[in-house]
Amino acid sequence: MATRIPAYRQAQMEIKRYIEAQKLGLGDPLPPESVLAEKLGISRPSLREGVKALESLGIVEARHGEGVFVSAFSFDTIIENLPYSIVADGKKLVDLLQVRAALEIGVLDQVADQIGEEDKKRLRDIATRMLEAAQRNEQFDQEDGEFHSTLFRCLNNAFLSRLVDLFWQVFRRMNMASDFDSEQWSLESTAKDHLHIVEMIERGDKAGLIKAHQKHFHGIFTRMKQAQGRTKGSASPAPQVQIAPISTMNLSGRLDGLGKA
Repeated sequence: MATRIPAYRQAQMEIKRYIEAQKLGLGDPLPPESVLAEKLGISRPSLREGVKALESLGIVEARHGEGVFVSAFSFDTIIENLPYSIVADGKKLVDLLQVRAALEIGVLDQVADQIGEEDKKRLRDIATRMLEAAQRNEQFDQEDGEFHSTLFRCLNNAFLSRLVDLFWQVFRRMNMASDFDSEQWSLESTAKDHLHIVEMIERGDKAGLIKAHQKHFHGIFTRMKQAQGRTKGSASPAPQVQIAPISTMNLSGRLDGLGKA
C-alpha cells in the first residue's frame, strides 16, 4: 500500500510545479491565495502550510498585505536551519570536508590564471593579519572567511562563492561548538598554511598552489580527528588522512563538456 503524502507536502510540490510551469522568476507574484488554491486543487489551509514550508526553504517570500512572491535562491536558509547533528556528527563533518577540499582544489588552476594583483595583495594582507592574531593566541574567523571569499571571487561565479561560504559557515559553527583548532600551535600552523598559499599564487606556481592547499586541508583533517578524540576521551593519536591528488585539468575538461552538452 502506497504511503499517503501529507497535504502540506503535496501543496509544496504543487506550488513548485506551478512556479516552474508558469516560468516565474525572481520577484514574480503568485496568484492570490483563493485563486491559487483553486488552480492547484488544494485547500487553502494546506496551501498556507505549503507556502510556510517553501518560505523556510527560501523558495518563496510572503509579504504582509502584498502576497507571495518568488524568492532569489540563497544558501542563507540552509545555514540558518543547519541541524546540530551535522556539527556533532564527526563522520558527516569529514564527508563535508572532503567535498569542500575537492571543490576548492578543483578550481585552483583557474584561480592561478585569473586572479589579479589587487586580490593577491589583499590575500597577503589577510594572511599576515591571521598570523599576527595567531601569535597573540587569538582566533581569526573573520579573516579566514575573508581569505577564502577573496581567493575565489576572481572566477565571478556567485554559486561557487556561496558554496565556499556555506562550507566555511559550517566549520565556523563547529569551531564554536568544540575546542577544535583552539591551541596556539594549530592557529599558527593554519595561518602559515594561508601564507604559503599566497606565496604560491604570487609565484604563479600552480602545482605548488595545489600542494599548499592539500597540505592545508590535511592539517584540518588531522586537527578534526584530534578534537574528536578529545571529545570521546581518547588518548590515541589522530589517524593520518590523505587527500587524493586531483587533476584539475581533467576536472575542468569534464565541466566544460557538461556545459556544452
